[in-house]
Amino acid sequence: MSPTKWARVRQTEAHGLRRGAWYAVVNGADSNLVLLDVNKSNRPVNRGNLEFSEEKPDKWSVVKRGSDERAAKRASNKGMGPSYGVCPSCRERILLAPSDQSATCPSCNSKHEVDWANPC
Repeated sequence: MSPTKWARVRQTEAHGLRRGAWYAVVNGADSNLVLLDVNKSNRPVNRGNLEFSEEKPDKWSVVKRGSDERAAKRASNKGMGPSYGVCPSCRERILLAPSDQSATCPSCNSKHEVDWANPC
């Protein structure tokens, strides 16, 4: 069995997946489609919409969206604004302050550094 790879959505509205959340790659053999494990269900996603990692990321993803994006408006309605963090353990979203170097997830209580260098 090959080691698990990880992928996250880079583009808005890619198959309804949470942008910034990392998902295990189930099968990436096809040149155009990649199967991701999304809550124990396989989801095909266009390879061009994904960013990959050989190891499970352990930092908060920073999601930055333009205010004109529909999903940014949904996040803003939840108090997130157009820029927020996604927990690498449970995919919970939180509002991040620009000075935050690490954060504790209110959902799973895990603490991780914030990956400001690689926003998506």
